[in-house]
Amino acid sequence: MEKNQRYQKINRGFMVLYLLVCLWGIIDSFLHSTPYYMGLSLLSPLFLLIPPLFWKITRLKPAYLISLTINLFSFLAFVIGIAFRGYGRFPFYDKVVHTLSGVVFGLLGVIFYYLMKKDRSIVPRDGIFAGYFAVSFACTIGMLWEVWEYSMDFIFHSDPQHALTTGVHDTMQDMIVCLIGSLFVLFSVWRYYHKGKAGPMMRIFLDFYELNLK
Repeated sequence: MEKNQRYQKINRGFMVLYLLVCLWGIIDSFLHSTPYYMGLSLLSPLFLLIPPLFWKITRLKPAYLISLTINLFSFLAFVIGIAFRGYGRFPFYDKVVHTLSGVVFGLLGVIFYYLMKKDRSIVPRDGIFAGYFAVSFACTIGMLWEVWEYSMDFIFHSDPQHALTTGVHDTMQDMIVCLIGSLFVLFSVWRYYHKGKAGPMMRIFLDFYELNLK
C-alpha cells in the first residue's frame, strides 16, 4: 500500500506536467498543423481520464503504477506524437510508439485474463493463456487503430497512414511492430511462469494483482 501511494504521488505530478505540455502542444498545433491534428490535440487531455474511469467502472482499487504507465503512453502517443507532430519530426518515432502500444496493451491483456478467470490465483498453467491474451489483445487494438486511421482519411483526407507515399508499408509496419511489442510481454510472461523471475513488465501486472486479485 505504501508503494502504491508513492506511485500515486508520482502519477499526480506527471499529470500536471502532461497538462502543461498538452496546452503548449494545442497552441502549437493550432498555429502550425491541419484540422485533423488540431482536433486530436484538443482531445489529448481527455486521455488522462482513462485510468480513473477504468477504476471507477470496474470498482477495482487503483493501481497507480498501471495509471502512470497508461498516462506515459498517452503522453508519448498523443501529446508528443500528435500535438507536437513528433511522428513527422522524429525518425522512427511512429514505430517506437507502435511498439510501446504492443507492450502496454499486451500487459492489459494479461490483466483482463485474470479479471475473467474464476480462480484468480496464479498457477504455472496460466502462462500459455496469459501469453495468448497478451498477444491477442495487443494485436486487436493495433488493428482497430489502423481501421480508425483509415476511416479518418475519408473524412479529413489527412492520410494518417501515409498511403499516398508508402502504399500499405506504413500500415503493415505499424501492425508488425505492435506485434513485436506484445512479444516482449509474451517473453516476460514466459520468464515469470517458467523461471519465477518477474521483469519490469510483469512487475507492473503484479502490482495490480496484489492490490485487487490476491
